[in-house]
Order: sequence, then structure tokens, then C-alpha cells
Amino acid sequence: MLLSKVITISLKGLSKYKMRTFLMMLGIIIGIATLTVIVSASKGMQKKVMTGIQSFGPNAVMVSAGGGKMFGPPDDKVTTLTLEDANAIRESIKGIKALSSFTTNLEQSIIYGNRNATAPVVGVTPEFADAWQWYASAGDFISDEDNASMSKNCMLGQTVVKELFGDQDPVGETIRVNNTNFKVIGVLSKRGTSPMGMDMDRRVMVPLATAMKRLFNVTYVGMIRIYIDDASRLDEVSRSVAAILKERHHITPPQEDDFRVTNTMSMATMAKGVSKTLGTFLALLSLISLAVGGIVIANIMFISVNERKKEIGIRRAFGATAGDIKKQFLGEALFVTIGGGIIGSVLGVFVSQGMSAMKKMPVVLSWEPFALAIVFSTAVGLIAGIQPAKRAAALDPVNAIRG
Repeated sequence: MLLSKVITISLKGLSKYKMRTFLMMLGIIIGIATLTVIVSASKGMQKKVMTGIQSFGPNAVMVSAGGGKMFGPPDDKVTTLTLEDANAIRESIKGIKALSSFTTNLEQSIIYGNRNATAPVVGVTPEFADAWQWYASAGDFISDEDNASMSKNCMLGQTVVKELFGDQDPVGETIRVNNTNFKVIGVLSKRGTSPMGMDMDRRVMVPLATAMKRLFNVTYVGMIRIYIDDASRLDEVSRSVAAILKERHHITPPQEDDFRVTNTMSMATMAKGVSKTLGTFLALLSLISLAVGGIVIANIMFISVNERKKEIGIRRAFGATAGDIKKQFLGEALFVTIGGGIIGSVLGVFVSQGMSAMKKMPVVLSWEPFALAIVFSTAVGLIAGIQPAKRAAALDPVNAIRG
């Protein structure tokens, strides 16, 4: 039997039982739509993380106060990292282009006129700009003179400027940080989000000495950033920094480190690993959904064969071979699964775009979900349809007509 005739007969058979056909498709539609959303969201998340890592800056080693494995802002009560640690690292490790110690206090109240905002306040030295490759877009950066005199000058991130000043130029204006007046001398260039999803443009920078002695009365720093010119040395420098700090802090096994050292390459590797693991787990869930859909199709196809015995017998009586019957039922199963795959892909695209618009979730639409939809739906159709098709083909024509 010609392929065109198989298609015509299969479609005609399915059109007689529209509700049954829809129910058979439903499982495949849900499975493929879920798979499309998972792939799109996974790719969007990977893109967001990699963009965050680029915003974080290349060729950087970060030292953070406090133990643990996860990188993030230090607890402002952890006192294990000092300016002397930073000086020891600078003197011991070659190839450092810039090193910046800084302290961060989260969720500080920032007031300008009758407007207020909440932002981290970061105490920095001028070397912060080179260590982060992050410079002023307007006005001046924090200077050595600001630190020597513990001045009340500050710089603002773009988000803080938008919330407090709108379109007004903030340079030269005065803001209040924890009830202390600061003069705005510059605005930081836009940086975006960090790999942890934090808005890096939501911050106020003040001189490190001012932050330590005037604002927070501390003798320790929260983090040290080291910028090197050779990305291939990131792991080597990270190990050297850890060794120096262990020696200075008198840490011996099995004591846990009271600091964390990471670098941009390890952060990227960890982020990709987490994303891949999560994507694999969710993909398995969608494959289980497809498998359940295939079982449903197989069961309904078996029922359909029993109900359509007379139709099969009449076709055999008018010359259709067992092979023709087998092709017809297998064709029906494939039309159901491939049609469900196409509808599921389109539905998945709409759901992905809806999630992106409503939940601000990053998604990336690509060809992979469509290719996977065709492959998986075809495979499910063949597996689910082959046994019912064989049973239909094996029916005796005379007994089939008798029902």
C-alpha cells in the first residue's frame, strides 16, 4: 500500500474518534510541552549565570571571610579576614595586577530628601576599580586622599541613582547613610547582576577607612579581590592564597578554613554543573510523562482494535492485506504522537514566553526542543503502536466481520 494511502486511511480512522484521538494526544502534548519549557528555561538560566559571571569580571580570585563552600557576601560579624592578610597575599604571590580589600554591610538605609532606598554600603580603596575592572561613568572614583582623610565622599550604583534621583544628576548632592551625610562624587558604570543574582548596581561605595572607622567601627574586612592577567593561573593562585591564609590563621587539619577562596572559572564550572544536574532531573520527569503517555496510547489502541474488528474484517474482505492493516494502525499511532509532539512544542513555546514575561524568568528558545519532540514522539508512537498494529493485522477476516 502506498504511503499516501496509508496516510489517508490513518487520518480517516482517527477522524472518526476525535475525543479518543485527543485523549491519546494529551499525554504526549503535556510531556513535550514540559520538555520544551525545561530546555528553554535551562538554557535561559545558563545564559543568565554566564552573563552574571561576565559581570563579575574575568581573571579574578575572591577571598571571603568565613568558612563553607558556597560563595557569597560575607557575614558582617565574621572577623577572620584582615588588611594584614591582604598585604601578605600581595607580597607573596607574583603576577597580581590589582588587589582590593573591601568591607560590605548589606541592607543599609540610604536617604536623599524625602526619598529613601536600601542598598549595601561597600568600603573600598582606589584599587577596587582596577581589581574589578569597574570604573566611574560620571564624576570621580574614591581616591587615596579620601581614604587618608576618612572623607565623607561616596559613589552610587546605577540602581540607587535611579531610585533616589531619577533623571537628576546626583554628583555634588548630599545623601544620608545611616544618619551620616555623604557627598556624592561619582556614579559607577552599569554592571548588571552577579552570578548569585544580586543587583551589582544597587550599592553605595565609601572610602574603606571611613567605612571601617566611622560607619561600622570594625578592624577587619569582608572580602579581598585579586585580579591577575593570566586566566590559566587562577587555580594556582587560589591554592597559593589558601595556603598563605591557613598558615597565617594557624589552621591545621582537621580544622575547617575560616575563609573561602574561589575564582571565576570555578564559579562558572559549579554553575554549569548545578544547571546540568537540575536540567537532567527535570528532563527525566518529562520523559516519564512521555512514557506514561505512550502506555495510555497503547492501551487505547488495543481497545480500538477490539472495537473496530468489523471495520478490519471488511477491509480484509475487500483486498487489504495483513500488512496494510498493520500499517494503518501503526500510522494512526504515529500521527497521534507526532501531532501531539508538534502541538506540545508550540504550547511549550507559548508557556516559556509567558513565564518569561510574567515571572521575569530567563528563557532561550532554540531548535533542540523541536528536534527532541520529533525524535521522542516518533519513538513513543512506534513503541506504543507496534503491538496493537500486530494484533489488528493478525485478526482472522471472517471472525473479525462477525465481531
